[in-house]
Amino acid sequence: MPHLRAFAPCLFALLLISSCQKEVTNPDNTSTATSGNSDECPSLQAFLVASESEQETQNNTLLQYFTLQELSDLRSNTCLAKSPTEDESGTTERASGAKGRFWTPGATIRVRFLNGSATLQQKVFAWATEWENYADVDFVQVNSGASEVRVLFGNDGYWSYVGLDNANIEACEETMSLQLTDQTSATEIRRVALHEFGHVLGMRHEHQQPAASIPWNTTAVYNYYSQQGWSRTEVDEQVLNKNSTETTQYTGFDASSIMEYPVPASLTTNGYSIGWNTQLSAADKSFMQLMYSSRRIKVRHAASGYTGKITFLVAGIYHTLLPGETLSVPVQSGANTLSVYEQVSGAWAWDDYSVAYGSNYKIVRTGAANNMTLQVE
Repeated sequence: MPHLRAFAPCLFALLLISSCQKEVTNPDNTSTATSGNSDECPSLQAFLVASESEQETQNNTLLQYFTLQELSDLRSNTCLAKSPTEDESGTTERASGAKGRFWTPGATIRVRFLNGSATLQQKVFAWATEWENYADVDFVQVNSGASEVRVLFGNDGYWSYVGLDNANIEACEETMSLQLTDQTSATEIRRVALHEFGHVLGMRHEHQQPAASIPWNTTAVYNYYSQQGWSRTEVDEQVLNKNSTETTQYTGFDASSIMEYPVPASLTTNGYSIGWNTQLSAADKSFMQLMYSSRRIKVRHAASGYTGKITFLVAGIYHTLLPGETLSVPVQSGANTLSVYEQVSGAWAWDDYSVAYGSNYKIVRTGAANNMTLQVE
């Protein structure tokens, strides 16, 4: 198909634009969002017109090579991570992860729809608020003024910024793209809305979390994505590589998570596969309940002379500390056990300590180089 081969660079650009999550760096987690109504942001209407025109032109070009159904399938199956550009973040790209990007429990998150019918907006927002049953946040729909989340319906695929990154995007830009219409099925709207607003709350793709162990057939994965113009490096970054432990707070791998995307059997070594998840899993709910709980303890890496990272587990969530770092982490309402991964002698193992809600702790080194203990701060 000579036309398809000649078209590959344009297709590659589309796939990158259609990424599902974007990241920016904001060291102090402060909000720079400003009012986005047409009076205070005169470029907004011009931006919407230009964006819709560009998307329509791009879509018409693609339809020379693909059917509408093929385009829909292509975009749905390439909703992958995208690193920020230097213009977006003010820095070069960094390791992905949700640590430090969850909103403060009780936060109000304002959502503004930049276009779309009132009916479509209502359907999406209703599923966004489903998260309020588990995360202690309040989504509020606004029609003008300041907003942390700005949703644009169009042909730009599906993506969203992650967590607090949303509060630091130029006020005249969208922070979420949804390729939904009034004709989209109710199940698809639910799946997409829950997934993208999961990103808004700080969640990342499940297949790239540190505990994931999908038996990828790397040759098949490279071949599959090379048909769409991806290099091996891009496949590594977008599909095969996992998030680092020091930038991620995570539980055990959850194949049922709304944040997990399909894994075709043809891309694994043993036929393992994951279908489309369309609802919140039990782990999605419990993880959000914990991460947005005000019931917390503080833990500090205070192992003098130890330059390695320290991983600990409490309330079913793994956290990793860099030297000198302090984390405020959630605990359960009753008794809690905090386990530190350390090497007292011989093999590395988990060492258990009892912790109490509201207390501050530090992890110090005792004896051997990798022998740690937990102490009250």
